[in-house]
Amino acid sequence: MGETFTSIFNAVTNKAQVKQSEVVQENLDVDDVMFYHSIRADLDLLKKKPKLQTIHYILDYSKSRR
Repeated sequence: MGETFTSIFNAVTNKAQVKQSEVVQENLDVDDVMFYHSIRADLDLLKKKPKLQTIHYILDYSKSRR
């Protein structure tokens, strides 16, 4: 008798993300893909979208340090 399981992968509706996901998954084995999906939510929490003003402050500081 074969062993089966149901995956808990989230559906992705963005076509660019789907294509990128397919390319990445072609180069990974099943364990790597499962690990990635298990930590994906935590990785998404690391994403930041700084305000434009913050970016300008960083760039101005960088230019002043030259």
